[in-house]
Amino acid sequence: MRVLRRIPGRFRGKPVVVIGMFDGVHRGHEAILSAAAKHRGAGKQVLVLTFDRHPLTTLAPHIAPHCLTTEAQRLAAIAGRGHVDLAVVVRFTRAFSLMTPAEFVKTVLVRRLGASHVTVGYDFRFGRGGKGDADLLRAMGAKLGFGVTVVPPVLEKGEPISSTRIRRLVSMGRVGAAARLLGRAFAVEGRTVRGRGLGRKLGFPTINVHPANELLPPPGAYVAVFGPDCLPAVANIGFRPTVERRARPPLLEVHLLGKVPRRVPPRPETRLLDFLRPEKRFRSLDALRAQIAADTALARASFGRARHLTRKRPGR
Repeated sequence: MRVLRRIPGRFRGKPVVVIGMFDGVHRGHEAILSAAAKHRGAGKQVLVLTFDRHPLTTLAPHIAPHCLTTEAQRLAAIAGRGHVDLAVVVRFTRAFSLMTPAEFVKTVLVRRLGASHVTVGYDFRFGRGGKGDADLLRAMGAKLGFGVTVVPPVLEKGEPISSTRIRRLVSMGRVGAAARLLGRAFAVEGRTVRGRGLGRKLGFPTINVHPANELLPPPGAYVAVFGPDCLPAVANIGFRPTVERRARPPLLEVHLLGKVPRRVPPRPETRLLDFLRPEKRFRSLDALRAQIAADTALARASFGRARHLTRKRPGR
């Protein structure tokens, strides 16, 4: 999947355009992407029009949500679905937000992209003030010569799957429930950093990662899999209150349950399968060591029932 960082001046090929933020790229998004691919046809590309940030970050930053995925994770997950040929990542500025619904359709979808078909979710809104909706898009498509598909919600236990619903679950530490809505385990991406070697001294060496995700689950220990090979692990996210005396950014510490690979990716993903316990401050390093041993034993024991989430999936 090719990625463009601006809307082309005039796109050739009459693409099928699918529009959305696609934060999390969950099962509801998968339905939208697969619906768009059904209209690909001979010589037509499927083009995703998405944004470099959540629109509320520009429009109302005080209520903007923390995104489930980094941009890199989001684009990789979209590409991994196999439905999309090209992604156009639009910089969501205030000027862009001020386009009226009619201006957006005529300028972006028709004149610049030349859309032959547009696919959106049932709750899609567009244009200044969010005044455009699926009904308006259908009406304008009929006048301007492009088709429109509006994809209904995908339900889980009678409720629509949404990024908002998944964010709530992750914020509560319910990563297993979040995985059922995502279609894969929630993943934390970040940059590996050198630690002080305390884990190794305690007998539990760790790979240390500075998380890049805006949204993290509550501090604590989790059953996890690490890296592209889905290596079984126990992970701790938090502030290390036993050994840190001042506030620091959260750190992800991953202890692999098997052999450590020779090469660790510089920006690995750690997928969280199950919550073990909240983070706490221990009175001594011996108490911390005993707790890590207990966490590791629980992770090994729970791995059998969580193994279905460790298989490689599209977009990993």
